[in-house]
Amino acid sequence: MLAAVRDFRRTWPQLVVADLLARALAAVAVAPGVAALLKLFLLTTDDQVLTDADIAVFALHPLGLLAFGLVGAVTVASTFLRAGLLMVIGFGAVEDRRVTYLDALRYVARHVRAFSLLAVHLLGRLALLALPFLAGLGAVYAALLREHDINYYLTSTPREWWVALSLAGVLLAVLAALVVQRVTAWILALPLVLFEGVPATAALARSARATRAHRRRIAGLLVGWYAGAAVVSSAASYVFAWLAALLVPDLDGNLLVAALEVGLIVLLASGTAQVVQTVAGCLVPLFVMRAYRDLAGPGALDPPPAERGTLAERPRFELPRRRILVGTAAALLATVAAAYAAARSLDGEEHAVIIAHRGASRVAPENTRAAFAAAVEQGADWIELDVQTSADGEVVVAHDRDFMKQARNPLRVRDATAADLRDLDVGSWFDPAFADERPPRLADVLAWARGKVGVVIELKYYGRDDALAPGVAARVEDAGMEADVMVMSLDRAGLAAMADLRPDWTRGLLNTASVGDLTRLDVDFLALNAAAASRAQIRRAHDRGMKVFVWTVNDPVQMSVLLSRGADGLITDEPALARDVLELREHLSPLGHLIVWMAGESGLMRDREVSSSAADA
Repeated sequence: MLAAVRDFRRTWPQLVVADLLARALAAVAVAPGVAALLKLFLLTTDDQVLTDADIAVFALHPLGLLAFGLVGAVTVASTFLRAGLLMVIGFGAVEDRRVTYLDALRYVARHVRAFSLLAVHLLGRLALLALPFLAGLGAVYAALLREHDINYYLTSTPREWWVALSLAGVLLAVLAALVVQRVTAWILALPLVLFEGVPATAALARSARATRAHRRRIAGLLVGWYAGAAVVSSAASYVFAWLAALLVPDLDGNLLVAALEVGLIVLLASGTAQVVQTVAGCLVPLFVMRAYRDLAGPGALDPPPAERGTLAERPRFELPRRRILVGTAAALLATVAAAYAAARSLDGEEHAVIIAHRGASRVAPENTRAAFAAAVEQGADWIELDVQTSADGEVVVAHDRDFMKQARNPLRVRDATAADLRDLDVGSWFDPAFADERPPRLADVLAWARGKVGVVIELKYYGRDDALAPGVAARVEDAGMEADVMVMSLDRAGLAAMADLRPDWTRGLLNTASVGDLTRLDVDFLALNAAAASRAQIRRAHDRGMKVFVWTVNDPVQMSVLLSRGADGLITDEPALARDVLELREHLSPLGHLIVWMAGESGLMRDREVSSSAADA
């Protein structure tokens, strides 16, 4: 690694530019190419969109396996492109040749086909290596965690859960060790392709032979290097977050100065992260190239882009200090101006609604009358609840497919009768004070909610239930709540059934992950996981006339960030906290919104999440 550091010191300007060039190529060419490739495969689906369950089904289909395999191969080939550029420049340093980033690009371009085939071979072998372990994980789940709803295991953590977790941990640890061992064995394959023209299969085999006696040392160096880079990056993030925490809560002073200060911290934080990422990313290919020279063979740059002796002892160019200062100032002003414009462009947060997730489920047992009443007291605009049908056709408010989590009873909702439900205590698990709580009927909740609060009904389908949509429609109309109800589901077929019955009702898709454009779907709103609710996704939905509700958001900093992105509603376990955040934000000027948005969006307030108060948002 020390030799790689010396190579970096002599060639860092070309390495940095090559690294930036490779990332730009990935963003401009590779990423759109991957998107186009996926879209080509999605043409075989009905609406060119895959949502949560669809992704798993598609991935197990031969066409889906081919699609994800090709996408993975293109992604790995893109990684090889970046590493190859850096290796060629580093190889020039070893031979005392000045290789520019353009020289490296031209050289690597001649080997695109070769290292693309290498990517296909490597990914295929790793997939075959992983298959038995994935099958083992599936077997563990089937044997130990299928008897009851998964939420019971997650919340109660019975003995079976710990046994399954231990077995899964062993399988994943063994798989990780084998992957590290295989990657270490094949680590010289790319330089063999680049500098000797060895075909992909032969390069993997020859690399494995050359590294056999040195794999532990190579793996230790690489793991240690990446761990060290992670520690440095985390330490820097902590320092900048600490600085931001000192500035952001104090909004009583000069807001323009505060905005500039936060902008400077954002620039410094992003710059530091960029430096750490670039140095760590450049040194590893240089180390691999050095390992190749020591273990596999001398190789050659064919044809050589420059003569020996053309590499200077020090880098050839430096940026003048004045330009650095002017550039930093310009970048700071541009950052603040762009952030300000972005913050101003995200309107509508004053109209954001608060949706109590299964009621106020932090202070009362979920999906119970007590939780719904608490949600109204805490200022929720809507309550969200889950419904299924029981054995006698009643529409019951319940999330899990059985009552193990709430009542330690394995009875499934679809097998329950009215008499069974009257005897089920679904409150004591949360607190003995709620021992009188029973699974409510949707009809009773709607009758209570009328005139008090809107109701978001999630249709839960555990297997096909053709009676659920008609049952919900009948009970909503009996209660006269048509105008105060929204319906959503993970199940697109269930949503379609509701659309056929009541096309004028407001309905939305509940989604965690997707492939394709969700805004192509015929729904009125998207209920997105917080990780999927990007500003771009929210903007696309608004352009199509859709609203976006985000779940499950219980941290005030995250609430504030999502509101600044333009979210139309927050689905939360803590409606009182969400109400406090909305009220606090109403008193902020646009510049104040800019400051908290910049700090939250950049991650500078990440250390305050969960333990933070409403004032932090």
